[in-house]
Amino acid sequence: MSKSTGSMSFPFSRVLVTGGTGFLGQAVGRALCKRQVPHVFLLSSKEGDLRVASQAIEVVQRYKPECIVHCAVQGGGIGWMKAHPVESGRDNVFMNLNILDAALKVGVDSVIGVSSACVYPKHGMIPYHEDAVWEGYPEPLNGSYALSKRLMMDMGRAYAQQHGLHSAFPVLANLYGVGDHIDPTRAHVVADLMIRCAKKPDSLTVWGTGIAKREFLFVEDAAEGVLACVQAPKSSVINIGTGIETPIVALAEKTIAAHGLDIPIVLDTTKPDGQLRKVLDVHKAQQLLGWSAQTSLEEGLSITAKWYCAQLSEERRN
Repeated sequence: MSKSTGSMSFPFSRVLVTGGTGFLGQAVGRALCKRQVPHVFLLSSKEGDLRVASQAIEVVQRYKPECIVHCAVQGGGIGWMKAHPVESGRDNVFMNLNILDAALKVGVDSVIGVSSACVYPKHGMIPYHEDAVWEGYPEPLNGSYALSKRLMMDMGRAYAQQHGLHSAFPVLANLYGVGDHIDPTRAHVVADLMIRCAKKPDSLTVWGTGIAKREFLFVEDAAEGVLACVQAPKSSVINIGTGIETPIVALAEKTIAAHGLDIPIVLDTTKPDGQLRKVLDVHKAQQLLGWSAQTSLEEGLSITAKWYCAQLSEERRN
């Protein structure tokens, strides 16, 4: 697998990664270790509830980082978001604002706040450019979550304007890869398809019509893009993705192939498609950061399929 482009150096020696035991957080930790950053702290929710301001401050004071990479999130796939609009909005608002405030109070130099492509308007211009974030309401199925991310980015601007705090906000395409959810109730689309294909089914059911198009970013590439954002100007919003959109039915076909299966796809049109198109304009990352994703979808799915098969085989043994 080729490496993502962009600088391999990192300007800080003490880095706190919130959500550090999660899917993206672990990949960010691996990327920091590649850079030989001497003090990397991977924070889990067991060490402090970031929804509580006093605990967020205590955690940041404990580790005294120069930089925080904020990956912690309360979230899941379309099904989970639809069933938990309160938690997906409220919990993330509290976490995001508490981290920015704790960073200021403790004297952190930089906060990289991971955002999501869901912040863009449902009916916006495709591909999404960073300037379009506020041009309309996001997809209602994950509206409260998307608005929590918008608020984080705008408060980053406010903290920079009033206090000079450096922050940057990578807006990530749909992630997939090694370390993703194996719990189907929390799984996003790639993880959900992987879980089911690893069980060698007779057919693969796909939500909706299959025509919805999404952009898929391998998690190792995402981690490189997130860390590259430390070079960005204060309160920058930068798309991190491939710029390539893939229909869900084509994703399902590629996932089946990655598992070496030959099974039919069944479309469950009683389920929602979500937004019909979502793809990012990635020119800013290329031009400003010298970063671009390097892992093809087929290569990434092949790596991911091997991991899921190993994980589910281990589960069956236990």
